[in-house]
Amino acid sequence: MTTGKALLNTLVRQAPRGPEFDESAFEYPTVGPDGCTTRQRVIIDGASENTLASRCTVRYPQWVSVWDANVLVDPDDVDVAHMVPLEEAWYSGAWAWTAKQRRDFANDLSNSYSLRVLTASTNAERGSSDPARWWPTIDGYRCNYAAEWVWVKARWNLTVDSAEYEALMTELDEADSNYCRDKPVYVPDLDLSPGRGPASIIGGIGAPSGTLYSLVGVQAYDASHALVRETRVRVEGNYELTGLPPGNYTVKFLGGSSGTSDQWYSDLPGGPRTVISLKAGSIASGITVGMIAAPGSEPPVPAR
Repeated sequence: MTTGKALLNTLVRQAPRGPEFDESAFEYPTVGPDGCTTRQRVIIDGASENTLASRCTVRYPQWVSVWDANVLVDPDDVDVAHMVPLEEAWYSGAWAWTAKQRRDFANDLSNSYSLRVLTASTNAERGSSDPARWWPTIDGYRCNYAAEWVWVKARWNLTVDSAEYEALMTELDEADSNYCRDKPVYVPDLDLSPGRGPASIIGGIGAPSGTLYSLVGVQAYDASHALVRETRVRVEGNYELTGLPPGNYTVKFLGGSSGTSDQWYSDLPGGPRTVISLKAGSIASGITVGMIAAPGSEPPVPAR
């Protein structure tokens, strides 16, 4: 597992580029032995009552359009949208794909994020806009929208431009609460290789009961023992070391004023420091440590 913020930081940032968008480069073959199209399959699977009236249509349908909270009962009001629109994908790298890769992207039924049932008018309003220009009208869904957008882009190694990155990071790192910042996101299987972009190390910090609620340093060192990244988080919190080049790393935790000892990450209790190997665009998650009370440290005295 990871977070949307960490996943976003694995993406390559560059301006949109490529030849003029060609929608016909994305094919839509029939899916499965029933002969339904991808669009029909998404509409069937998204219906609350998916008893079939015929081979590829639903009897007594009802759909929930999560981007605008509309409940739809008329098939004419229903549309199917790519989480990342085809034109956006094109200028983010899909222009250079093979025909098969573009077909696989356009018809990706392997997960619940890539293709969505929603109100036709909402789909038309969004068009090919990225999050720098359009967000769902339901504020409470924006965190999910940002995480799902990043997930699809990471799955297909698509790039993000600067304005898109800033809009996504603002939502994924919102400061009013930790809901979106700490919301777990599972790491997608990458459908294009080799990976691109920087890598990340993420994990958590535990501490003995009574440890001061203070900052702990987290450092990433490369194979030459040079300090590459550093962050500070409070004990019992989560950390992210992002923007790491591919390579081998060790992670050190600095107790600081928390009353805990400095220590290196090891996947064995009391064992030697563990080397973490990172490929381009990869995320090493679960790099968690339990801090140990420093010798001679005293637990804080409760205020009277």
